[in-house]
Amino acid sequence: MNFPTEIADIEAELHRVLGMYEEDERALSESATPEVARIFFGSTKKLRHELETRLRCAKAERGHELIGLSLQGTQLAQGCMPLRLLAKLAEYFNAALEQSAWRVWDKEGDVARIDAEFVRQLDLQLADISVGSTRLSIVGNTAPDLTGVSALETALREVFDVLEADVDAMSDRVHAIGFRAGKSLCDFLRLLEREHVAVDLDWTAPDQAYQWHGHGREITRVRALLDDIGEPETTTESVRARINMLSIRNRMEVARLDTGEKLRLSYHKSLADAVQELRLADECILGVEKTTYPFVASRRKRNAYRLMELQSTAGSR
Repeated sequence: MNFPTEIADIEAELHRVLGMYEEDERALSESATPEVARIFFGSTKKLRHELETRLRCAKAERGHELIGLSLQGTQLAQGCMPLRLLAKLAEYFNAALEQSAWRVWDKEGDVARIDAEFVRQLDLQLADISVGSTRLSIVGNTAPDLTGVSALETALREVFDVLEADVDAMSDRVHAIGFRAGKSLCDFLRLLEREHVAVDLDWTAPDQAYQWHGHGREITRVRALLDDIGEPETTTESVRARINMLSIRNRMEVARLDTGEKLRLSYHKSLADAVQELRLADECILGVEKTTYPFVASRRKRNAYRLMELQSTAGSR
């Protein structure tokens, strides 16, 4: 069975249905005949659930992912690599993947110590060093949990997002993987930079092929952006807000009722069911975590927000 093709087809259909879901949800909130609109909304909701179940089963069968790292540099001639360099690169890259996957898995998600059982479940292994080259092949467990979420698959997507990010997007991208994962990735890039080693990273996800060419200035660019982010400061507060937008990648947008300010919130998978019960224009009280990232060089700050708790709702329809 061609798992990537099957999974990509299901994901494409699910994306289409999610668009219908949002349209039906909006129609229900605005309908003068809610009984009829509720029938259409219920049908779309059932189809969404069926597709999510099929997607979870298809990904569970796929099981493991292959990540490729191709290294180039003058000290890597004839396919040989200093053991010291290999060990440090593996340490930093492994840490970045484990920490970003833990951010997906655990609700707190950005801690110094990761659960040992979770690390065993990720099962990250060096599968192969190609003969006569310096290409490393790494495999890990991407089977999803019962909610359909694969921590490693999500982490890989977000690590590639960090590597491609510009200055405006970097704080949000680091917030997605967690500050510690960002620092581990920065250590990985700094070592490549110091040792004058280039790297090509590649990974074929079910829906697309990811590649990042880390050569010379590109390594320096991303490393410098990551290096510029200082230790974040986190606070929590209750926010009265109206739901503006719900999306498919654990994101939502709300408008504060007191100031009108729009907040883009990420949320943990454990809150997905509760968020899915929300409708556009619902008014809620939310427990929100605000993380402020300082940029050392420019002396500016950027805020990122996570939904930690849905405290109460009062529909405004």
